[in-house]
Amino acid sequence: MSELDAHPRLTASPEIVARFPRRASLYLGCHRLAFTDSQTPDPDLDRPNQALLTPLAAQRLDVMERFFDVLLADLSFATESEAMAVAYIQFDRARVRQELGQVSELRVLELEAVYQNTLHRRAASETGQQLTRFLLAQALGRPEDPVRDLREPVLPAPPEVPPDLDSVLALALAGEASRALAEGHGPADRALIELELKQRITELLLRLRLLTSVQGSARTESLWRDIKLDESRTLYDLEAAADLGYSMSQQTGSRMQEQRIAYCQALTWAELNALSDRPLWTADEQEP
Repeated sequence: MSELDAHPRLTASPEIVARFPRRASLYLGCHRLAFTDSQTPDPDLDRPNQALLTPLAAQRLDVMERFFDVLLADLSFATESEAMAVAYIQFDRARVRQELGQVSELRVLELEAVYQNTLHRRAASETGQQLTRFLLAQALGRPEDPVRDLREPVLPAPPEVPPDLDSVLALALAGEASRALAEGHGPADRALIELELKQRITELLLRLRLLTSVQGSARTESLWRDIKLDESRTLYDLEAAADLGYSMSQQTGSRMQEQRIAYCQALTWAELNALSDRPLWTADEQEP
């Protein structure tokens, strides 16, 4: 990823770079996810503190985030496409039954409204596919060449024992970014740098703990959706009343949530590594 060295964010003046903060991801939202999407959204908690990282490490993290966001955009489109198909079938069946006098006009209009809503969500997801690819191309420094197809990465295994705050903080304070930030400044400035580092590391460690918790819930739901889909397929094969399409849509949505959690875990570990002056991705410094 040496081509990132020539990225405008690394070569432009600090004044200009500061005027154009990085945009939040469309789908990832790791802090919101860890806190069950119920807290007041704060985009600054989702984005790394650029001052605490080297410019190259910050750009690599941005590439990782954009990469994961593209994969989630594709899963979102698949989910909304299945939901749209289900909504259309229900709407179309209701129209036929209305002609036979079995369903009221009000019910048909209700199902049509649901279908139109899913149609809009699908269009938004399709646009999300385009936007996330453009943002990834921007992060790579190739805005004229947006990527089309991405291969899902094999995520690095996290450490068996999570690091403690003090050990990460010690490495971060000795790191290149912290030393450069503190150079030429007095004790009060250095104390503030340490305070901000400690706060960010604490946020990331707590996020990992919460992501582990929500991961268990997502796995259980995904397993339930798999069993439900198998049940729907059996009933479908027997020509019994079952909504196979709905089960497929719900299964895809559960898979997207599982992937979102896994990507957020990988990205959170990567930021901790970046703060500690360690490779973001794996021991051999390979990146997605």
